[in-house]
Amino acid sequence: MFMKKISIILATFLAFSFTACNNDNTPEKVVANFYKYSQEGNLEEAMKYSNIPENEQPIIIQYIENMGMVIHNYEVLGSTIDDGDTTATVNLHLEASNAFNPDTLKSDIDVVCLKINGDWKMKF
Repeated sequence: MFMKKISIILATFLAFSFTACNNDNTPEKVVANFYKYSQEGNLEEAMKYSNIPENEQPIIIQYIENMGMVIHNYEVLGSTIDDGDTTATVNLHLEASNAFNPDTLKSDIDVVCLKINGDWKMKF
């Protein structure tokens, strides 16, 4: 159960790394890009969609790699943005597994995004 929660949290974390061009600067695209790059195994690119400081990203990447996280499928279901346009919640369907639980876990989760210096980032 603990590993399942960690897997979901890490998957969520991966979903919110974002720095891209203005066309991709929506909470939904930030989350989708985070999971796209995570699914491809490109965690360095995925981290760009997160609010994790750049100097801390290698530690998180190493942890995720040690967990054997595998994103099998993801789908952005929708999102809401607060009235101040600074916080968003993205609804995500996620299917993932890890080295400790090879069974695919399916879950609908809410991913929080923050607008930082005009760019949406996943909150970790």
